Amino acid sequence: MNMWILVETEVGPTRINTDTICAYQKPTDQPTTGESLLIYTSDNTLFDVNKNCDKIIDILDNHFNISNL
Repeated sequence: MNMWILVETEVGPTRINTDTICAYQKPTDQPTTGESLLIYTSDNTLFDVNKNCDKIIDILDNHFNISNL
């Protein structure tokens, strides 16, 4: 299923095709109190999402059928 997500990065709103996502990660140790979600794509692009991270994780977990362990 071809799905796009809209995320907020340092350079502004960014649309990412979920078919290109290889991995996503919420860092456990963050130097600041701000939100952060790292999204890696198949063309070796790294997006640092800085708003609504938990919502984006829920969307991606549902899309990829990932359940909490």
